Amino acid sequence: MVDRWRVLAAALATRSRRFGTRAQLERHQQRRLQHVLNRARRVYPFYAAAGTSLADFPVLDKATWLRHFDGLNDRGLDLAQCLAAARAAEADRSFEATLKGVSIGLSSGTSGQQGVFLTTPAEQARWAGVMLAKALPSLREPARVALVLRSGGPLYQAVHGGRITFCYVDLALPPDAIAERLQAFAPTVLAAPPQVLDDLAARRSSVSRPDLAPHTIYSIADVLDDDVASRVASGFGCPARQIYQATEGFLGISCEHGILHLNEDLVHVEREVIDQSSGRFTPVITDLYRTTQAIIRYRLNDVLLPGVPDCPCGSAFATVARVEGRADDVLWLPDQAGATRPLFADFVRNAVLAAPGVHDFRLVQRLDGSLGLAVRPSNAQASAHRALQRLLRSRGFAEPAISGRPWPVESSIDKRRRVRRER
Repeated sequence: MVDRWRVLAAALATRSRRFGTRAQLERHQQRRLQHVLNRARRVYPFYAAAGTSLADFPVLDKATWLRHFDGLNDRGLDLAQCLAAARAAEADRSFEATLKGVSIGLSSGTSGQQGVFLTTPAEQARWAGVMLAKALPSLREPARVALVLRSGGPLYQAVHGGRITFCYVDLALPPDAIAERLQAFAPTVLAAPPQVLDDLAARRSSVSRPDLAPHTIYSIADVLDDDVASRVASGFGCPARQIYQATEGFLGISCEHGILHLNEDLVHVEREVIDQSSGRFTPVITDLYRTTQAIIRYRLNDVLLPGVPDCPCGSAFATVARVEGRADDVLWLPDQAGATRPLFADFVRNAVLAAPGVHDFRLVQRLDGSLGLAVRPSNAQASAHRALQRLLRSRGFAEPAISGRPWPVESSIDKRRRVRRER
């Protein structure tokens, strides 16, 4: 059971904490980091012999982190045991898996392995309070919050109560059912994956759901492409902000100017730059408050494009121009000189979607290096093919074999990955 007073305390503390300068923020981070590292050596067996500075702790990818799961949580819980409990709770749609006093949840497994996250009631209360403080326009005004998600559970239900009325809508439901539940609930704040927002905006534009009119909209759980953001803004009459949330933490949220900021009061972010010219990077994060599980120098499988150095909102938090997707969405292709270089998904999306007649597409780089392209509508296949060829030539790549492919079967709960690389 989540303590509402703890939720309120966390919300008020988050709202009251202000960092006027980057230096103030960095001092806060260093204090929290020292606390996290000192505790890690005491309570997590994996770090028993670690040094005293952040650099003494290894960078962990997801596979390594899962392999040492029992040594990276303070309850000694076994990965197989947690997976079994969480999958059973997802199968019956109860989302109520608990072991040793902690709730167990699963990630979507987009990167090939499902992550497992553990939270105590205190951590849930803190997460809920921070989310309320950062996502709601006001803590004083009543709010009706609808979340359309793959899974619910205690972590999301923690925000329900008082002035906040909460509605969880199962992403696995058919689109008509999702729209009907949201219409009946009439949220003032709507958070949903971009493909759901896109569908709802189209319905509202066609006047089939004219009374679904949230004041605030957040895109969650997937990449918000520019074309989708434009349709959502047009359909609802307000822009879609973004919440950058992963199994590993609440990583970022858009400010009132629509610019995505990293939550550097909550997570310390190191940058592994993968493209010097643009500054694109893979984030390596350390959670500054998590206790049940260690998230210390954890390498995410995301590609981020840095944003402007100074935001009009005045925040000291770093900005992100775009979360471009998974590192697996980066195509690696030979150039004219024979060197292998990256082609980022954002370039592909912009080029193909700008082709005449193309509404949507899926591109996969096969293991042999060839490209498979599916297009909607199908009569725009040639147009999309030419656009992709022009992009490759303009960026100096040797053109691989490109062939058409059938539109893939996609579940409503699947993340929409327009560009991906086979592994």
